[in-house]
Amino acid sequence: MTRRLDGAPIARHLIFVRKDGAFVVQWDAGRTQDMLTGRLHPFEDKDFGHAITDYELEQLREAGRLSHYDRSYVWLYSLPEGERFRQFQVRDETAGRSRYFYLNTTLPEHVLDIVEKQLHDLGLDTRYAARAQSGMVAIMNQDGQPFDRLAEVEMAQNTLRRAAPQLLEDAAVAFIEINVRGATPGEDFDSVNVPDLDTLIASQTQQIGQAGKVIVGVDGDEDFLLQIAETIRDLGAEFVATKSGQEALHKIEDLEPDLVLMDLVMPDIHAWQILDRMRSNQALAPIPVIIVSALGSQSDQVFALTVAKVHDFLVKPVAPGLLRKSIWTALENQ
Repeated sequence: MTRRLDGAPIARHLIFVRKDGAFVVQWDAGRTQDMLTGRLHPFEDKDFGHAITDYELEQLREAGRLSHYDRSYVWLYSLPEGERFRQFQVRDETAGRSRYFYLNTTLPEHVLDIVEKQLHDLGLDTRYAARAQSGMVAIMNQDGQPFDRLAEVEMAQNTLRRAAPQLLEDAAVAFIEINVRGATPGEDFDSVNVPDLDTLIASQTQQIGQAGKVIVGVDGDEDFLLQIAETIRDLGAEFVATKSGQEALHKIEDLEPDLVLMDLVMPDIHAWQILDRMRSNQALAPIPVIIVSALGSQSDQVFALTVAKVHDFLVKPVAPGLLRKSIWTALENQ
């Protein structure tokens, strides 16, 4: 018989201990809620203390704040007055998924250049972009990202079928569906979502298993580069900091590092341009990439994780523990 669990399921990595000792839930990048008092607090990187332990969760269960927990989830009760957590219980049986659309041309990706030329010749390359997706050629919107709405991709399908019937007659609507952080139990999680407890603890307490790892980072924010440098030093790796996309490209090509961290938008170049250069170079293509940005939209995140296949997409401000976990898992999974 399946056990029915009371309370709202919250991804375990969203619950942590703040530096002042408070047990908190992180609801979004800039806000946490105290699990004992219900008070909301602004969240900054320096507030992160440590990942919550089983012992601390037992304390919260004895205090009546949760009904159950496992390696991935904590089932929270509402506070006594019944409102403080209820207003944030958005991770129900239907929450936690986002769907974005593209056109699958059904053409193999080795004809990508032909499709790109056809779009250019038709004057449609200002509206649509061709990209490799799962071994096929896909049509995305003009920014090379998936379409947000079904109506948009259906319009693209009709337009392209009429404009290039011999090449794109078989283009079919397809979609990308991803789990956002904190999706409901029972979903499949990849490396950018909820790690198991052993991995989470190891990422916060252990150095990188193999010595000599080199990481290249590019970000215009000097304070954030210092935060990255400190985290990487604690992990036992070498960090090469750069402040522009072109400088980062030169370092990546010269050093062939084990990991690249970069902002989405830099003064001289966009992250997607760096990724294109890396993916087209056989030696650089396997290098994992972590995007860290304050400006990226949800579409940017979907594109990065599903089409560009980056290891992780972190939204600033980033808690040191989350940054460390992302870097540690990227290097340990190589």
